[in-house]
Amino acid sequence: MRNSADGLFEGFLRAIGWLAAAVVLLVLATLDVAVNAVQPLVVLLAIAVAVVMPRLKAATLGTGALLLGAFLVLVALTVPTVGYGIVVPFGFTVAVVGLVLIGLAAWRAEPVRAGFAVPLLLAGLVLLPTRLGNAKAAVVLALVIALGGVIASAAGLYLRMFQTNRHRQMIAAQQAQRTGIASDLHDYVAHHVTGMVVLAQAAQTVAASKPQAVLPALERIEAAGDEAMTAIRRMVTLLREPDAHARLSPPGTIADIAALAGHFTSDSGLQVRLSIEGEADVVPIDVQSAVHRVVMESLTNVRKHAGDARTLDILVRCHGRPAAVTVEVSNDGRGRGGGRSPDGGYGLKGLHERTAALGGSFTAGPRVPEGWTVQAHIPTRGAR
Repeated sequence: MRNSADGLFEGFLRAIGWLAAAVVLLVLATLDVAVNAVQPLVVLLAIAVAVVMPRLKAATLGTGALLLGAFLVLVALTVPTVGYGIVVPFGFTVAVVGLVLIGLAAWRAEPVRAGFAVPLLLAGLVLLPTRLGNAKAAVVLALVIALGGVIASAAGLYLRMFQTNRHRQMIAAQQAQRTGIASDLHDYVAHHVTGMVVLAQAAQTVAASKPQAVLPALERIEAAGDEAMTAIRRMVTLLREPDAHARLSPPGTIADIAALAGHFTSDSGLQVRLSIEGEADVVPIDVQSAVHRVVMESLTNVRKHAGDARTLDILVRCHGRPAAVTVEVSNDGRGRGGGRSPDGGYGLKGLHERTAALGGSFTAGPRVPEGWTVQAHIPTRGAR
């Protein structure tokens, strides 16, 4: 409904603009005819140019402006000096349409053609008054047109630069959105899929000796699959509706870490020791989401690379009211408990970028005597 209203308003403004332009051209044409400044046919041709040129594509607009500029220069240099309105195609309409065309070419024409068309148009408009036979009037008109041409060129170049910068920002925003979606896909879907693989392997192992344990494992696999499919559907919705404000999943909080640890214990059988110190409720949501992601990615990497781990510790400290939050996830497995995925995924690299964006620090590496530790320190000031 809102988009429809915006479209109607833009159409109304466009119609008002065209109406105002038509009124200006009509007034200029009337003045030209009234003072016999130029032949009516020239006025009609100038109006036709004003109507057609804005509708042309960049390359065609540049070519048309280039040819028109060359024609004006040719006329100014070849026709004899004469009185008003006899041969020289010059008048209020021609001057104003020419200046508008200069700005339009500087703004929208193909760059190379615009580089030749704008100087030619300006030269033609400046030279035309010199053929009218009145030296003083010619000088004044030439100076006024030159000033108008410079202003029109500057306005067109400004609009071109503004449009170019806006296009670059749009591309950068789209790239950031793609990166964010890829990161969300890894964080939410890979976490569940890894758990499904671990549960399936465990079910195969105990199927012969403990068949009663297979059904609960299958139920947890089904639940993890449903959650992964929900995340995928949300991502597809976001891709189909780029203006939607929905996220792939609600941002996780520090309070949600307990549920993560509980699911991890039930899926893997590894006991998780969780400690949350300080007032987590007052931590900004951006920081809480980042801490939640650190824990989620760390648990996923333990499943992938440290299946022999016996202990897993999660420590979250909220310092100074809090002014910062530190999260540390450690395990004693002999396999690699973290690192970038072999396929070039968005694991620890994505966590490093996320914490850096919040002004924090992130480290991941082996610990002594064995195991792996992931740690992030994130300030809360400036976050939201």
